[in-house]
Amino acid sequence: MSLQGEGFEDVATCDRLLGDLDKGHEQLDARTVLVVDEAGMLGSRKLGRLLEHARQAQAKMVLVGDDRQLAAIDAGGGFRALRMRLGASELTENRRQQQAWEREALELVRSGLVDEAVAAYQAHDRVVAADSKPATLALLQDWWTAFQDADHDPTQEVIVLAAKRGEVDRLNTACQELLTQHGRLGQARLQVEDRQLAVGDRVVCGHNAIAELGVANGSRGVVTALDQQARILTLRLDGPEGLEITLPWSYLDGRGRGERNRRVDLAYATTGHRAQGLTRGRALVRLTGSEDVNWLYVQLSRARQDTRLYAVVGPEPQGAGELDLPDRDQPDAYLQLAQALSRTGSQTLAIDTPNSPNLQQLSTAELRAERDRLRQQLDQAPRDRSRELARATAHREQAERALAAHQPSTGSRPGGMLRWVRRSGDQPAGIRGGLAVATQQANRAHDRERELRQHQQRRDGWLEANAHLGPTYRRVLRTLAWQRRATGLAVEADRPGYVLEALGPVPESTRGRRAWRHAAAEIEHYRRSYHITDPERALGPEPHDPAQRVDRQWVRAAIERVQAKQRTTDRTHQRQPTRERTNQPRPHQQHGPPGPERAAG
Repeated sequence: MSLQGEGFEDVATCDRLLGDLDKGHEQLDARTVLVVDEAGMLGSRKLGRLLEHARQAQAKMVLVGDDRQLAAIDAGGGFRALRMRLGASELTENRRQQQAWEREALELVRSGLVDEAVAAYQAHDRVVAADSKPATLALLQDWWTAFQDADHDPTQEVIVLAAKRGEVDRLNTACQELLTQHGRLGQARLQVEDRQLAVGDRVVCGHNAIAELGVANGSRGVVTALDQQARILTLRLDGPEGLEITLPWSYLDGRGRGERNRRVDLAYATTGHRAQGLTRGRALVRLTGSEDVNWLYVQLSRARQDTRLYAVVGPEPQGAGELDLPDRDQPDAYLQLAQALSRTGSQTLAIDTPNSPNLQQLSTAELRAERDRLRQQLDQAPRDRSRELARATAHREQAERALAAHQPSTGSRPGGMLRWVRRSGDQPAGIRGGLAVATQQANRAHDRERELRQHQQRRDGWLEANAHLGPTYRRVLRTLAWQRRATGLAVEADRPGYVLEALGPVPESTRGRRAWRHAAAEIEHYRRSYHITDPERALGPEPHDPAQRVDRQWVRAAIERVQAKQRTTDRTHQRQPTRERTNQPRPHQQHGPPGPERAAG
């Protein structure tokens, strides 16, 4: 229904569309553009079926969503996988939140820096952290105040957000009781399942009946009339049109076994999944510590003007992973909240889940193979072409200005890119000379910018999909360095004859000893890898295998570096003059008090 408000004529849920496509009641063709909103919440199996239908019909499919918001109820991660592989256009400007600090706090949450975001809300007095009952009372008091303010200013409409259905049910019941106490609801009640609804109640529908009644799952409105005898409910739906619909008994009492939602439920409070895509003036967010960062990001971005957090903190453990240890000091309430909300709720495909081997159990040869594999994968990263993109953007803007100078000053012209760019096959017959050249240059500049932008989008997706490669590569290098040092120390302690023959004695200097150990570790690794048992020659006979010859040359270079350093040290010692040790002072030494230069150091 929200897409209908944006101008889309043919709107359906994914489940309904898939059912119609599977039964042949709906047909796609090459001229169809299928727009899937909130694609991050669509399960991977359903997404795959939609993509297959679109592929067979050669239709275009546009996925719109954010995989850092709430994930699918069933197995998800398909939208994220496509974004990382194909790239995506991103909206970078937040137009919903009116205050700059709140937009910055949302970016912190999106980046996973929940503790800094909670500190920002705390600094602006937007957090109430208390035990369960005081936090609930504060939330209800603020809700009643905001509900009264919305009577005079509809843009201040308030919504209560919570994670679990049981919590939402309790908050809805409490809000309805508050309205009843203040005489804001009608006296008559209509029992719908386990709810008693009255005139004036805000409700949400939980079942699709678009063709029959004009109501969809998630439609919200206010009860304007009810008939207890005929079991009819009349609603005024939210929206500028203020449409009124009538829900008969067949809709109210027709809930089947497979339906999870109530057909009609109170809408003062709602869960996070139902709130995704919702915009209100104010939002009151109930937090218990069982939520994750994706859920928090969605709830903090629902309100345009004012978002407040009501956190349940205290001696109880926050989340399933915490242990209630009696001797442990509880952290600060706000830190406790931030730690509980730092868990990620994103879903990832199994093929995108990195496999991290236990590096401590790998041999040196296996570690080197892992290092080479990771290096090859890192080399496959699309190169950064951001500078080229900046130049292409500037060139496109320059071409548009040149084209604007050739445009006729009379007549109506479309705005945006359609004002300037025309495809070569769409050129009017009257375009000649400089205007035709300027149009062609603008087209080329636009195509070049689009090509580079798509490349950068693919690069960003690759970097996100392979974010584990860099840390894993560094861990492998550290493990190899640790093994090499341990092997060098062991060789230094044993000092086999073939090592002393190749490297000479262990140097006394720290840097020389470090280079000696490194070369000794390389010798030992080579001997173990190729089963060298020669007690005299460190590297054994000259090999015939090309790979072994490369490794041998690598070790040979390390040996030669140590030998060269040793020869340099020997020549330095030979050039130094010998001086007899006597009790006489050296020529530059003086007795008596030091002069001013020596006293100054």
